[in-house]
Amino acid sequence: MEGYLTSLLQSSLRLNQLKQVHALVITKHPSLTPVFVKKLLDSSAVHYARRLFDKIPQPDMHIYNALVCSYSKLSMNKEALETFCSMYQSGIRVFSSTVPPVIKSCLSLRAINVGKQMHSVAISRGCDTTVFVQTALMDFYVKNDDLVSARKILDGSLVKDPGCYNCLISGYSRSGDTKAARRLFDDMPERTVVSWNSMISCYAQNEDYHEALRLIERMQAENFGPSKITLVILLSICAKLGDLEMGLGIKKKYIDDSSLRSDMIISTAILELYVKCGAVDGARREFDRMDRRDVVAWSAMLAGYAQNGRSIEAIKLFERMMNEKIKPDNAALVSALSACAQSGFVEVGERISAYVESHSFTSDVKVASALLDMHSKFGNIDKARQVFDEMRVKDIVSWNSMISGLAVNGYAEEAIHLYEKMKETGLKPDNITFSGLLTACTHAGLIELGLKFFESMKSDYGITPEIEHHACVIDLFCRSGRLKDAYEYISRMEVDSNVVIWGTLLSASRTHMNVELTESCLKKLLELEPEYYGNYVFLSNLYASIGKWEEASEVRKLMKDRKLKKEVAYSCITAGNELHKFLVGDTSHHRWNEIFSLVNELAIQLTSAGQE
Repeated sequence: MEGYLTSLLQSSLRLNQLKQVHALVITKHPSLTPVFVKKLLDSSAVHYARRLFDKIPQPDMHIYNALVCSYSKLSMNKEALETFCSMYQSGIRVFSSTVPPVIKSCLSLRAINVGKQMHSVAISRGCDTTVFVQTALMDFYVKNDDLVSARKILDGSLVKDPGCYNCLISGYSRSGDTKAARRLFDDMPERTVVSWNSMISCYAQNEDYHEALRLIERMQAENFGPSKITLVILLSICAKLGDLEMGLGIKKKYIDDSSLRSDMIISTAILELYVKCGAVDGARREFDRMDRRDVVAWSAMLAGYAQNGRSIEAIKLFERMMNEKIKPDNAALVSALSACAQSGFVEVGERISAYVESHSFTSDVKVASALLDMHSKFGNIDKARQVFDEMRVKDIVSWNSMISGLAVNGYAEEAIHLYEKMKETGLKPDNITFSGLLTACTHAGLIELGLKFFESMKSDYGITPEIEHHACVIDLFCRSGRLKDAYEYISRMEVDSNVVIWGTLLSASRTHMNVELTESCLKKLLELEPEYYGNYVFLSNLYASIGKWEEASEVRKLMKDRKLKKEVAYSCITAGNELHKFLVGDTSHHRWNEIFSLVNELAIQLTSAGQE
């Protein structure tokens, strides 16, 4: 019977069958308890196994080792360390196979001192000479930024395994020391594909993309074909360089005609290539052809829409993601909140806000910053300030979002006060901080203070003004009626002016009825955006209003010759968790008959109410 039970425990059993075997072990064959416990651990029934383990009078080293390994495998790291301590204190022999899972648990718990003690135990018990133990220890030191200790292990090892080299190369990559990583790579007696990938990734992570590409060429010259990971790194490099042509060439050469074409990780890398090169429609085609999509693929597509100003499509995709029960990650939520902020869809934004808060995503600084930015753009500055005040960690993006939110909503003094508080924390302002401050001064008419901030940005922080800062300075002059100063400032600018600059001056010129300056602004705008219909109409009307009929006719003729047409405007509403877009007189909506009928009924009722 015992032999039968031993054989049975080596087969695949369901939990209810294991419980039946347990009854036989207890009543007939208690000596099989350790074997049964190991079977439970293999079946991941760790809690059940622990209850039995605690009843064994003197557990041996094998069952202790099995329990420690199971706890570590299931990320029950605290239990793994407690069990190992009990094992060590009981004088049980430590296996070399026990060391890696204990070290892994120390790493997960950030128990650095315990990990170092484990290293000492491994040395004293002679368990530190195997490649698996050395790799685990090196990984522990590398991830705790102790590269000196990691290097000592490598230098002291008798067998120079590529895995140990790869681990240390990754460590040098994390610290940004590409030269040390390359020296180590060049000294390797034997390289694997993983070694090449580690070094290529090191260059890519430290933005030395061209050296990474050169190393890929050398890799192929030495007859190492690119693996899936190599191709993912290569596509990522193309994405960061914005080189869509090179990326598509790699796709055609290595991926299109291979089994990798259906690989989800490869497809996601191709999708991100399209996104980062601004080819959003290409990204969507790649997204749609994927058989399986994880949250990374969804997030990448959402980012593509949100970062390229296609907020409506981003929101629709996010709604679909939620309907398909895909739990969004932080990146997906940042894109969705950003899209709502861009488009002004308050109802959708509030719904996402409720989801973020109910699922504790506000603990992530990027999500919280996107959330407060959205509330600011919706004009709900109190809610934005609440999110900001509740943030445990604030980075420069958080402070900038709040300063800009206060500024654009007319709370200039509060924005400037918050800037002073930010400086007290030791954070240095960046160009976006000063955009917010200049906006605050513009809205409040604080001309001198605004110019002071502008000078401080250059002299105190060494920040080169960008076009947005120049636009704010011009707006400062314009709002105070100093149009001549604004025009002269534009003439002295070190960067090329854009439509925002001239549009700001045009608006002020109209307000102050400065016809000559209005004409100059419009002519400049025609040069900058020759396809925009509105500027031609405006200039033609200006000429007509001052009796320059011939000039007005010439502008109209120019519009006709260039076949310019007025851009079609549309309206959007959300209803039933769905976005609906309408043009004037639009009959494309599937319920247009009902909509027109209801609008006509409302018009009749309004007319009747007006007559009463």
